Amino acid sequence: MIPIQIKQFPALISGGILLLTLSGCATNGPKPAVEPSGKDDQSMENMDMHDMHHMDMHDMHHMDMHDMHHMHHHEEGGDLLQAAPMHSNFGGPYERMNAIGSGTSIMPADTPGYMWHFNLFEDKAQCMAHGELKLSLDSQGGPRGVTRVQSQNWLMGSCEVPVWENSAFQFRAMLTAEPLTAPAGGFPQLFQTGETYRGREIVDAQHPHNFFSELSVAFTQRLSENFRYYLYFGLPGDREEGPTAFMHRASALENPAVPLCHHCQDAGHITNGVFSAGFDVGKLRLGASAFHGQEPGENRFSIQAGGFDSWSVRAQYALDENWVLGASYGSVHNAERTQPGNMDRYTAFAEYSKRFQDGYLAASAVLGHNRDKYGTLSGALLEGTVNFLDRNYLYSRAECVNKPGLSDMNIYGRPGLAQEFTGTAAGGLETGPASNSTICAFTGGYARDVYVSPEWRIGLGLDITGYVVPAELEPIYGSNPISFMFNLRIRPGRAY
Repeated sequence: MIPIQIKQFPALISGGILLLTLSGCATNGPKPAVEPSGKDDQSMENMDMHDMHHMDMHDMHHMDMHDMHHMHHHEEGGDLLQAAPMHSNFGGPYERMNAIGSGTSIMPADTPGYMWHFNLFEDKAQCMAHGELKLSLDSQGGPRGVTRVQSQNWLMGSCEVPVWENSAFQFRAMLTAEPLTAPAGGFPQLFQTGETYRGREIVDAQHPHNFFSELSVAFTQRLSENFRYYLYFGLPGDREEGPTAFMHRASALENPAVPLCHHCQDAGHITNGVFSAGFDVGKLRLGASAFHGQEPGENRFSIQAGGFDSWSVRAQYALDENWVLGASYGSVHNAERTQPGNMDRYTAFAEYSKRFQDGYLAASAVLGHNRDKYGTLSGALLEGTVNFLDRNYLYSRAECVNKPGLSDMNIYGRPGLAQEFTGTAAGGLETGPASNSTICAFTGGYARDVYVSPEWRIGLGLDITGYVVPAELEPIYGSNPISFMFNLRIRPGRAY
């Protein structure tokens, strides 16, 4: 174990640093995604054949007809919603920056991007920064629910540095102030489980993510028109497992709640030591990871690195610029600290995204299943967001999970069901095997941007969640608990 300790900062100072960092990035302003060589501020429609002939062929290679049609189309608010996304060597078969997901995952190439672009080192490094800051009144209903004020947030920056033709390094860092902005015990969320707080398993709350959520370096090289390989190392980082992490999926951008089966679908996005290698052949990406399997500990300001004791493989297929399909398998060692042992994790997913004149439509479907000697954890979700008339967002999520542990006292001290105990040979007490319960949750919400500029988008939103509770849990959860969240959201302006 190699602990890297950081002293806790006062909440106000940490929040101020986060906002100042965002402001500093914003001073660069958004830039057009693709500019024809030597033809700044001139649309494709005005370019004659002489201009086309002298365009840099590398630019021509990476501009499809969709890009040409939408280049330099500024929407009324000053964004570049219909601009062509920036080229990236790491952006999957379409080589677009907005197709880069968490770690080595890819998203649909037509995904909208909320970020700032800027260049460093005499324009040799192409960089971007993006993030989210949500301030919420979170009221979870029923006998087990509590009400808290909280903030979920993250800030990410990356730089891509070309090495020679068709190859590049990428450096990424992602930070969050959630260890300081989460209520004690975690963000209240009925039926959510995973990790620990003060040595107890968390029930009915989502744990905060680690201050260092990603520190990674990657390298890629294209060897032919249809073949590219990549290498990735993160401490921490995201492994070849599951879909793009929920906070980066366009289908979930407006929803502050974490999927109830996060720990059977995309929990690998903060892995304390991971090395991945893979390749793109045509529209198919295949990758494998070796990593340290244990989930982060309760010290959210440390990187608790360890040896590679787990592995995973993943296939992702970009059907076209709107669809990505994928599946993965992981063999994870000692994932949960209170339940040591090996675990198998299976996932399958589909992501869709399409931009249109004044908005976009994004949707995701994810299946996940964990199996170990303690039992199983399974879940399925369907989520989506539609952005219309530029400033308006409707979002929803429907999910069903089958998980153990919900009958225990929750992390806020709300009582659970009476347990039946059996004596051990030593005369002590232990609980019987944990039984699973199936819960379904349905969320609907609306958000509106109340301030829009090329640098910032500030929105207000409200969502409501209802649950289908199994009969065995009704004595402690109630038959029809209702939860709601009122959110203030701050993010960068939309770059494309």
